[in-house]
Amino acid sequence: MNERSLFDDGQSDRDRPPDKPVGLPHNRTDTSREAAERMVPGAMAQAARVFHFIAKCGEEGATDHEVQAELGMTGDSERPRRWSLQRSGLICDSGQRRKSPTGRKAIVWIATEKK
Repeated sequence: MNERSLFDDGQSDRDRPPDKPVGLPHNRTDTSREAAERMVPGAMAQAARVFHFIAKCGEEGATDHEVQAELGMTGDSERPRRWSLQRSGLICDSGQRRKSPTGRKAIVWIATEKK
């Protein structure tokens, strides 16, 4: 099944201006669309928390694991919010890498100048 954006205005999420939130996926059925619409306020609030934490970290930035630990979020909640912020151009890969709890390199995210 193809996932669609909740905000289906003919634009791809990549072309969507940053002031329009990236939608939540649904499969075009009425029940799936309604479920996605109910989730928008919570997803937007989580995205705001993720953005504010990353912005507060300044040039030091934060990895996904650091965001999750600080905000008490699971990866399944944090990563989609971080992804939407990245796609909207509000945060970006700083080019820095830090070790994750598993010892692997993790991307360090920073807020962009675009607000």
